[in-house]
Amino acid sequence: MGRSSFSRWAVGVLRLLRDREKTLPSWVVEKSIHDLLAEREVLLESACLLGTPQYFFDEPSLSSCLDRFHHAFSEHLNRPRLFYAVKSNSYPGIAKHVIEKGHGLDVSSGYELSMALSLGCGRIIFSGPGKTEEELRLAARNHDKVTVLLDSGGELQRLATLLGEIAPLKGPVKVGFRTRGLHHGIWEKKFGVALDEVAPLLRKALSTPGLEPGGIQFHTSWNMGPDAQIKMIKMVGSNIRKGFPENSWRFLKFLDIGGGYWPESGEWLNPQNTLKGKLIQFFHPEYESGIKHYHRPSKPIDHFAREISTALTQEGKPLSDLEIWMEPGRWISTPAMHILLKVVDKKDGDVVITDGGINLLGWERPLSEFIPIINLTRPSLKERPLRIFGSLCTPLDIWGTSVFGEGVFPGDILLVPNQGAYTYSLRQSFIKPIARVIHYDGSSFQEAEPETSHSGSGQ
Repeated sequence: MGRSSFSRWAVGVLRLLRDREKTLPSWVVEKSIHDLLAEREVLLESACLLGTPQYFFDEPSLSSCLDRFHHAFSEHLNRPRLFYAVKSNSYPGIAKHVIEKGHGLDVSSGYELSMALSLGCGRIIFSGPGKTEEELRLAARNHDKVTVLLDSGGELQRLATLLGEIAPLKGPVKVGFRTRGLHHGIWEKKFGVALDEVAPLLRKALSTPGLEPGGIQFHTSWNMGPDAQIKMIKMVGSNIRKGFPENSWRFLKFLDIGGGYWPESGEWLNPQNTLKGKLIQFFHPEYESGIKHYHRPSKPIDHFAREISTALTQEGKPLSDLEIWMEPGRWISTPAMHILLKVVDKKDGDVVITDGGINLLGWERPLSEFIPIINLTRPSLKERPLRIFGSLCTPLDIWGTSVFGEGVFPGDILLVPNQGAYTYSLRQSFIKPIARVIHYDGSSFQEAEPETSHSGSGQ
């Protein structure tokens, strides 16, 4: 590589490093902490009365998120249908509240399906690859409540064979077909089928006794804005017009545009999870970056709803006539659950040990994502350096390297906020037991009953 070529390459890399992630504005963090501290007395009371560590389930917050999400899409779509993605947080209290609000559930396993049925859910979509015979049988026997989103031609054949073996059902099994786009990257072929395979599968399902095909589903993950969903809407609409006989359009009742809506706060990152930070860590593993945080902004949910509605209108028939289903998980569950910890030890002035470890998260999330740890006992909007470790016998058990508080001492209660998405569902009893869930309904606290297996329920 010549000098001029190297210079252009170096300039390009530096520009990429500069533009890839923006510094997280301090006012954004301060506003978030200020809002969280409005619940300070409630959180402290829960920790005092019921102990730590605990998952604090904030039912009013969940209710508010559900209402906001549904209202945003109802403003722009005629027939939006919300199915909460249980995998994002499988605490039954969340699913129960979603059902009571009149919404459905999106499940991805026989376990989740059994839980949904045991809670009395009447509108369930069953998605995910590799459904077993037992899972398909459970869905078929509850055909009045469940729509099976078929993930492949093989899955369609297994379901058809199963229907021929079990006793006649009182009604057909409702099915849809999951398709995929090019956005899935290296795991593209794991989920769903290519778009040009959907029409042949629809024809096969129409000729299979006991099946009622009704729609198409796609899922785009980690959406900071609606661009990926809009692209898929256009691809699905074009494919239907070109590959489906017009007389088959009447069998389509819904288009499921999946989930992946990122919360409006955006993604908060520690330096080591940025491109620049990864390069620095590669060349200098012991490098200390200090208190720096980065931000990938996301669009408000109203923007998602407006732009998706516009795309559907522009596509015209048949998409504009269909019910639009969606599967929000992270957007709904993120602020619905917090973690409360107690400081049990302090070392060397800049290290504290808490009574709960990151087994409560299920993975080393704080090593890459910035989670503002708040000292509820001595709160402050000022961020101070402090290494906050859990009590697991592993060096990776760290909650963060700073705290928002006027110092930290043994006995203080720390808040790990907005940990409702993909933490509780991933929790594990590694070294220490799983913490209890404290259910707060807006006026009182109740310790939730331990989860039990739902295997075989609803059969």
